[in-house]
Amino acid sequence: MILGLIGLICIAVGWVPQIFEIVKKKRSNLNLSFAILYTLGALALVLYALQINDWIFVILNGFAFLMSSIGLYYTIRPSNKRKR
Repeated sequence: MILGLIGLICIAVGWVPQIFEIVKKKRSNLNLSFAILYTLGALALVLYALQINDWIFVILNGFAFLMSSIGLYYTIRPSNKRKR
């Protein structure tokens, strides 16, 4: 269980600065196909983790789903503001 928590923290810490940058710029440079597949994959893993009752993976993949959804949103709908 400790290794799972360590992995969860490492992945979460890796995502947070990237998402802050995406939200700050209001656009994402993620490839659209990657963003869609990653988001759908994370959602599928959340559902699977719920089925097997593995809460570390529910939290981890729920977080990954949330972060990738934000990235996908800004990939599909980037800000209309011009770069300065």
